[in-house]
Amino acid sequence: MVRGRLLLFALALHAVAAALATPRDAAAGWADMVQLGGYLSSDIRYTIDDWRGPRGSGTGWYMNRNEADFRLKLSPDPRVTGVVETKLRFYGFNNADDVGDLSDRAKVDPFDVRLEEAWVAVRPAPWMDIKVGRMIQSWGSVDMFNPTDNLNARDFSDPLDYASKVPNQMIELDFYPTNWLTLTAVWVPVFKPSMLPPSAVMGFAVEYDSQGCFAAAPTPPLGRADVDELFGYFGALDRCKLSFLPTEVRTVEPELDIANSQAAARAKFQIGDLDLSLSYYYGRFTFPIAYTAVAELVSDGPGTVQGKTNVKYQAEVMYPRMQVAGLDFSYSAPWFFDVGFVGELAVIFPERVDFALLAKPLGDKVFSSVNVPSTPFVKASAGLDYTFTKWLYVNAMYVRGFFDEFNDRFGLHNYTVLPTELKFFEDELQIRLAGALDCNDLSAVTYPQITWVAAPSLEFIAGVMLFIGDTKPADGFDYGSRSKFGQKAAGRDFVFFKTKFTW
Repeated sequence: MVRGRLLLFALALHAVAAALATPRDAAAGWADMVQLGGYLSSDIRYTIDDWRGPRGSGTGWYMNRNEADFRLKLSPDPRVTGVVETKLRFYGFNNADDVGDLSDRAKVDPFDVRLEEAWVAVRPAPWMDIKVGRMIQSWGSVDMFNPTDNLNARDFSDPLDYASKVPNQMIELDFYPTNWLTLTAVWVPVFKPSMLPPSAVMGFAVEYDSQGCFAAAPTPPLGRADVDELFGYFGALDRCKLSFLPTEVRTVEPELDIANSQAAARAKFQIGDLDLSLSYYYGRFTFPIAYTAVAELVSDGPGTVQGKTNVKYQAEVMYPRMQVAGLDFSYSAPWFFDVGFVGELAVIFPERVDFALLAKPLGDKVFSSVNVPSTPFVKASAGLDYTFTKWLYVNAMYVRGFFDEFNDRFGLHNYTVLPTELKFFEDELQIRLAGALDCNDLSAVTYPQITWVAAPSLEFIAGVMLFIGDTKPADGFDYGSRSKFGQKAAGRDFVFFKTKFTW
């Protein structure tokens, strides 16, 4: 009897121990399966110019944004991985226009929720991965300036964040036939365009002088003779009696058809210290290209001014098809002080884009020209980087063709980029000098900043972004004479202060 009770007691103890151990083991298992990361950030900016924005805009607060990013990676099985990343962004400005809006929290304290990534990957065999969902792809070897990277459109809504992209739904297949070769195929069902900075609308703005007289208007991509005739007509009018309605610009979006899907393939080789990739992309250019326009005189309607000659200008932009054959490499040279060399070459086969403008004041005359020829062209980037000492890092790059350049009448420009970092006090104090120079028109953008790493994962950053160049075209009648970084559409000068906590 006693032996039986002892046996029952031992079994009970074993059961209790198992019950107590199970949550701990499960917790340990979940810890291995779940990875949680992200950051909190605060971003304050103040414009310091009163000439690069709309007339009379002056200086003022440009941004007062707070953001929380959460990234969850879950692997319940070694063969399966799921990733979700979302951002909660508060803009910090009051958008209430009347008393009724003051009862709407979304107006008084505007915010949005962004789903950056949401995908699942499965490995059905050791030599194959399948990934499906909302993704951000990054192809290429050069820092940021990647002409071979075309699967995701760029997100330039924040001029300080050149690396940001627009997520998109896609299917990716990866094959690993050997340990030195990776084959990738990607299909993107629906096209998404790039996001432009808020200043982009200035590219279509009409300008007036201090007396309110017409001073300048965006030049269409036409031949010089056509532009002379078109602007000659308006130039003959009394400039102080000319009134232009706000320019209407419509985007011609591709139809939601499988024929407008995008596809890409890449073969990535790893040979010693050399990483080499060959790639192909079929899809569309994600930045808008001038397509059609209509200029007409109107006598009445919204926005017209009595006693003046009112001009209405409507334009269309589109996203041309293109094919891209690419090559990129990165190489660390152990025989040459471990200098890192990178390069990319993209041969682009564009769809031809014909521009047409209907000028109703000139008897419905149509002006037309080839804005983008079907001739293949090259975009490229190359650079090297080297850490001279533990406190000095230099990265020098050459870029042929900026992100938004597509060999239209503006042409392809050449750029030099030279980001440099100085680090002191065990990397707690960092000074970064970065920017880009347009070698064609000598305009530039620069954004030096200083970072204080106050504690692990906590940074305070202060800096300034400056655009250098003439705000007006060198030749007001030449579409291609716009200053790349000097034009108002590039953006406004501002100082910024950011705080970022990462986990």
